[in-house]
Order: sequence, then structure tokens, then C-alpha cells
Amino acid sequence: MNYQDALDYVKLMSQNKIIEGTRNIENLCSLLGNPQNNLKAIHIAGTNGKGSVGTFIENALLENGYTVGRYTSPSVLNYRDKLSYNKKWISEEEFALITLKVKEKLSKTSLKPSLFDLETAIAFSWLNQKNCDFVIIETGMGGKDDSTNIIPKILSVITPIDFDHTAFLGNTLEEIAKHKAGIITNYAVSAIQQQEVKNVLLKTGFEVTFCEKATSATYSLNKTKFLYKNNFYEITMLGKHQVDNAVLALETLFKLQTLGYKIKLDEFVLKNAKWQCRFDLVSKKPVVLIDGSHNIQGILALKENINLYLKNKKLTFVVGILKDKPYKEIAKLMSPLASKIYTISSNNPRALDSSLLADEFRKYNKNTFNLKNLKTALNKAKDDENIIIFGSLSFMENIYEIIQEELCKDIIKS
Repeated sequence: MNYQDALDYVKLMSQNKIIEGTRNIENLCSLLGNPQNNLKAIHIAGTNGKGSVGTFIENALLENGYTVGRYTSPSVLNYRDKLSYNKKWISEEEFALITLKVKEKLSKTSLKPSLFDLETAIAFSWLNQKNCDFVIIETGMGGKDDSTNIIPKILSVITPIDFDHTAFLGNTLEEIAKHKAGIITNYAVSAIQQQEVKNVLLKTGFEVTFCEKATSATYSLNKTKFLYKNNFYEITMLGKHQVDNAVLALETLFKLQTLGYKIKLDEFVLKNAKWQCRFDLVSKKPVVLIDGSHNIQGILALKENINLYLKNKKLTFVVGILKDKPYKEIAKLMSPLASKIYTISSNNPRALDSSLLADEFRKYNKNTFNLKNLKTALNKAKDDENIIIFGSLSFMENIYEIIQEELCKDIIKS
């Protein structure tokens, strides 16, 4: 089995039904010798910020000499980027070998795991081979019934909880919070939460540490500095919300210290953390920012960051959105901020047609143009001073590829 064969097999398994609960993943991992039981996991659930918080934690642990494995979802720039060891993606050869092993085990049974069950079992098996000091694991959806929740954990981390996946998790914050709090089995660290969510977390019966608000924050396109519990810290991941994510990472690291892990936390321990597609500055002249916001909470954070870093600047938006995302609300929120808007679409079958997206944005901004694809949009925008490319994460791999091509080298001058 080569890498393409492995991808084809994974795609085939995506046809299997999703069965509620963790029974399928438990049975699958049992076939593989329960590799998850050997992992030392930091388990992260929440609505937004899981990737950024995990990146901050990963960076600090690596700075302290630990080895760190990581499993995130969904993939962004490449199918393999969801699974890494010390920031290096699983190789094509390794992925093919692990997938073949799982396929051979499954062929002797009637078990039909869902796509996420399969991917999670592959992740656990590979991370077990790496003998990591820590693994950072993100839930796919929810928490209690998530496939990742069979893993033993050192502690759980809860990012801000808001409305998402309501068809599966419930229609109230309390219902959603109960699902996500289901990952807590001993110690937990939580972001500042809305009161309904905080009440749910406090009723878990386990120790939950809540973050406080950072103060004295200063922002520029080069760095952010903030004060937390009498110490200053510096980060280079942009965005006001990244201060909150950094604070949650710090509280997680504080908790690891109390559990006996030797971790030095100086002013620069989080500085080198990078997380692509989250208000990611890829060029300074012109300013080109890439953001994978695809729900209302993410869009509100993007809007806040635009006002923080680029207030009263002329902005050009390049935007593509999936048709199952709240594109009408996004258009209403974002249109007034831009001087020009270019809409694009991708080959993703879920992508909203760029002409329909343009019609929606044009309701609020007449300078909206349907340019269909990113290459055309970037060439059109190349003489503008501030270009913000945003929308669903499924567009992001294509975006990073294109901005590095010869066609756009006259645009990207970092």
C-alpha cells in the first residue's frame, strides 16, 4: 500500500455510518492493542481556539526539551498536517504503513468504523510508536462521545464554548457544554466562560481551574505583549483573541508544574508559536493576512482584529465560503469594513458558488466582484495595500500554494 492507496482506503471508509458513542473506536483500538493507553495526553475540547491553544502548549513543551505529538482536526494545508511529532507531519510512508496495518486488522472483522474513528485509531497507533513525552489531542466534535475521548489523560483543557454542531450537541449552551465537559476525567483548565457554561463545568465533580483576564496588552503586527499574574509574556501570533488563548495555555502549563512536570516559563516561552490560517501575516508590503474564520464567533474575532490592527485603512477582501456556513450573516458583518471585495470558490463540493456569494456581499457593499478563483483575485488586488483573505478552512491549502507560485511573487514580499 502506497500513500495514494491509503488515502483511497480512508475515503472509502468515509461511507460508513457514524454510530453515536465510543463503542466503535473502542473495538477498533482493541484490535490494535489499545495504543491510546500508552499515551500521556493533554485533551482539548471547545468551540474555537483549540488549534491555537494547542500550538502554544506544544511550543512551550518543546522549548522545555520535551517531545510532543499532536492530533488535530480538520486538516488545513495538507491531509497529513493533522498528525505531527515535534511539529513535523507524519510522512506519506508512515501513513501508508499504519493504514495498511489497520486495514489488515479490520479485514478479519465485521467492524465498520466511521471516518473519524479510523483516523483517530491511525493517530493513536502512530503516536504510540513515537514514544512521546506528551500528546496534545483535539476533539473532533463535542467531547463525551467523541472518538478521541477513550484516551487516558493527564488533564483536560476547555476553550471557550459557544453554539456549534447544534444538530448533534443540543440547542442550548448547557447541552453543548455538557458534551464538551465530558472529556474531563480528573483535572481541567478552562478559559473564561459564559455563566451557563461555567455552571456546567463546576458540576462535573472534578477540579477545574478557570483563567483570569490578562492586562496591559500592547499590539502590533510584529508582536503582542501582555501581563498575566505579575509576569509579562510575548507572542507573535496575531489577534486580540490570541492573548486569551495564550493565557489558557499558560494555565495549562502552570497545572502541569503542580503535577510534577519541570517546565520553565519565561517571557518568551510562547513567542515562537505559529498557527497558520489564523490571522496569519504572510506579507508586510503589501499587508496580506490569511484567516480561516468560518463561523460567527470566528468572524467576530476577525472583525475585532481588523479594527485593532488596520483601523481606518483601505482593505481589500478576498473571500470564499462553504454553502453550509452562515455566509449571509458573514456578508452582513464584514462587508462594511472593505473598500473592495472579491469572491472566489473552490473545487470543494460544499463550496458556495462565488457568484452567489458576490450577490450576498453586494447587498451591503457595491464594490463587490465575482472573480471565481484565487489567482485572478490576487492579481487584481496586487497593487492594494491591505489584503485580507478569509473564509472556510477548506480553501486554505489552495491559498498557501497559490501565493507561493511564480504568478504571485510580485505580491508577496515579506
